[in-house]
Amino acid sequence: MAARRFGRIAALATAVALCCLMGTNATAKERNALTITPVPSAPISGAFTLTAVGDLIYLRPMLATIERKSPEMLRILRRADVTFGNFEEVVFDLPTFKGAPQAESGGTWMLGDSKVVDDLVAMGFDVVSTANNHATDWGAEGLLETIKRLDAAKLVHAGTGRTMAEARSPRYLDAPHGRVGLVSATSTFTPMTPAADPLGMVPGRPGANVIRTQEIGLVSDADLATLARIAGTKPDAAVKLGERVYRATPSPQSPMTLDYDANGRDVEGNLRSIRQAKQNGNFVIFSLHNHEPSEAVQQPPAFTVDFAHRAIDAGADAFITHGPHQLRGIEIYKGRPIFYSLGNFAMMNNSLDHLPADMYEQFGVDPAKVTAPEFLQARGSAIFGDPNLYETVIAESRYVDGNVAEIRLYPVDLGVTAKGADRGVPHLADPATGARILERLARLSQPFGTKIAIDKGVGVIRLAGAAK
Repeated sequence: MAARRFGRIAALATAVALCCLMGTNATAKERNALTITPVPSAPISGAFTLTAVGDLIYLRPMLATIERKSPEMLRILRRADVTFGNFEEVVFDLPTFKGAPQAESGGTWMLGDSKVVDDLVAMGFDVVSTANNHATDWGAEGLLETIKRLDAAKLVHAGTGRTMAEARSPRYLDAPHGRVGLVSATSTFTPMTPAADPLGMVPGRPGANVIRTQEIGLVSDADLATLARIAGTKPDAAVKLGERVYRATPSPQSPMTLDYDANGRDVEGNLRSIRQAKQNGNFVIFSLHNHEPSEAVQQPPAFTVDFAHRAIDAGADAFITHGPHQLRGIEIYKGRPIFYSLGNFAMMNNSLDHLPADMYEQFGVDPAKVTAPEFLQARGSAIFGDPNLYETVIAESRYVDGNVAEIRLYPVDLGVTAKGADRGVPHLADPATGARILERLARLSQPFGTKIAIDKGVGVIRLAGAAK
């Protein structure tokens, strides 16, 4: 009898819960007929301007210097309705920090002065991505301290969180023209970077919103057969050797072409977040940190192009990529811009004062015999010597009723020939440097059918409805 009574109570509780969800007037037929359909959204009407830059490796407050050296650049950043950048560092006060550098970093243990957050706000930045390969250089403690400081400065950020659900969720800026959503992910990361959701008694893990990929090497049929013998497997359609999968291609290249298969669950999860951001807002930015296939390659991998199109189909109004530290091309897809890499906007990694012992050990350098700048300069000459890494643009996109009408590209020089503290600090480029930057970006954008005109030192992409 007690069991029957408990069953009736449970059934009653379920019915009450359904009524709360569906409304007390909903019939059983109506409840069973519940269907999920897309929710319409209203784009920002009239004129709206989004200004975007790439990686903000902005490690110390430089606003006073930039105000003096390049005030016009700051006017460009500040006049937009919304200004975006990728926050590629963590910030905290080292003397009071409770965590530690991790055994593996995103390349450098990227630590910024906590005051740089206020600097960026003063420069005009409204929203930033935090999903990148440096998010967990200093562990979960460094990541959470960074989130706390961004929140305190009211700088909207997306891409990291205490769980994967939090890291993947859209974040919003309620701007005068409408509600702007930001979803941010990274396809380049260290093993400890991915966030995780809790399950049962197992807690969640702080980290970043990641899109996992499987690297694919495209080889000839003969090479695939050789690799199969080495791996001790049959030469099927694909051969796995180490961490890479190899497939045959009718037109193999030398050096070998790399392709990538993106993880379906990660892709679908991010597309769902984009869709939600558009339904709950008026304008959506999707940010992807993407070093693949390498920093020496100026063309995006095929999976990035495919995902960018799918993101815009899902509701993104701008797809902004960064990571390879140099410019890649621009595509206009269905009236929305895709920036396949905006390169670096600030690159101050040469000015780090405090480096973990692991970093010296990686390069076989005795920290007792060199200063941090000497070590970083030697390392930078080998890894970051390409002048293209110090040349970029500010992309100012003007929308009219939800569609991009014009993009203005302002060339920026980070001082490849500058010395010491001046290197990596952005300023508007001189005419000769600016022309070189814009000509390279125009060439990289041609395969996507994008034409960039140069008007008085500024790159211009005009679309239907643009002002002449």
